[in-house]
Amino acid sequence: MAKAVSSKSKQNKPASRSGQARSQSKEQAKGKQQARGKEQTKAPSRWARARAAARRSPAARPGGAKAEKGGLRKFLRDVRVEMTKVTWPTRKDLIQSTIVVIVAVIIASAYTGVLDVVFSRVVDAVLSLVGA
Repeated sequence: MAKAVSSKSKQNKPASRSGQARSQSKEQAKGKQQARGKEQTKAPSRWARARAAARRSPAARPGGAKAEKGGLRKFLRDVRVEMTKVTWPTRKDLIQSTIVVIVAVIIASAYTGVLDVVFSRVVDAVLSLVGA
């Protein structure tokens, strides 16, 4: 048995958007995208910025001609100021660090010397087998 569909059930359903309303919303979306595209300008590339910097005069460049005036004197003064900020090791720390370095060098050189003796004997044995 087929059920009869009443006209009331069709009227209670919400009306779907008409074709005209859909096309209007699509046009509005396109308009918004175009407006966004106009607002967002593309940033210059790295190469474009480099070319623009090369075209500027030397005085207009960062660190240009004005920064070089009194360069050596200013540099030495800055070095002196920075050297006062350095935390220098105490005499005890300096001696301990020096001893650690000397011991490490002795161990590394002994290891290298032992390997040299071992490999030289292996090479001599191989050469005596070959008959060279």
